[in-house]
Amino acid sequence: MNERPAPAPEVDDESQDGTGEANPIGKTPVRRRRGQIRLKALIEATDALLQEHDVSEVGLYQIAEQAGVPPASIYHFFPNKEAALVALAEDYLERLVARSIEAPPSPPANWQELIGWRIRTSARFYNEHVPLMRLFLGASISAEVRQRDMAGTLAVSRTRAEMFDRHFVMPPIKDWIGKLATSLAIADGIWALSYSQNQSITDESIEEGVRAVTAYLRCYLPEWIEPRDQTPGS
Repeated sequence: MNERPAPAPEVDDESQDGTGEANPIGKTPVRRRRGQIRLKALIEATDALLQEHDVSEVGLYQIAEQAGVPPASIYHFFPNKEAALVALAEDYLERLVARSIEAPPSPPANWQELIGWRIRTSARFYNEHVPLMRLFLGASISAEVRQRDMAGTLAVSRTRAEMFDRHFVMPPIKDWIGKLATSLAIADGIWALSYSQNQSITDESIEEGVRAVTAYLRCYLPEWIEPRDQTPGS
C-alpha cells in the first residue's frame, strides 16, 4: 500500500532569517525575505531608540514596539537586548569600514595631511550618528559590543594601511596594522572623554585627536614619505 509522504514541518516565518537560530528546513525564499525585512526593521528601531535614549534605557519590548513587531516575535531574532545592540553595532562597523575606503577629495601632499583628513571625516561621521557614539563611546558599552568594536578597529586599520600604501611609497614597518590599530584607540579615547563631557566630539577634541595620532605615528614614520604618482593610468 502506498503511503502519503509526511508533510513538511511547519517553520515559523521569523526563525532563521539571518539569525542562525533555528532549523531552516522548509523555509521558502518568501519567508526568508520577510524575515530579513523584519530583522532590518528591528535594527532600525534600535537605532531610532538610541537616538533619544541611553543604552541602559532601551529594552526588547521597546524595540519591538518601535518596529511594529509583536513582542513575542522579537525573540526569534534577538534572545536579549544585548543581541540587538550587537546587530546595530555590526551595522555601524560595516559602514565605518566602507567609509574608511573612501579616497580624499584630492591627493594629499604628505602623510600628516592624509591622516588628519581621515580622522576629521571619521569624527564627523560619529557626530552625525548619536547611536554610534552611545554604543562605542558611552559608559554603558557592553563586553560583546566592545569585542565587535575591537574587530572593527582591526578591519579599519587594514583599510587605513591600504590607504597609506595607495598614496605613498611606504617604508617597511613592523606590525604596521597593529600600530594603526593603536592610533585608532588613541583617537577613540580622546573622543570618549569628549562625549562623556559634552555628548558630542567637540572640534577641540577632534584636533587633539589629530595631534595625538600624528605624534604617535611619527614614532614609526619618517617626516617625509615620497608620494606615489597620482596621474591617470599610473
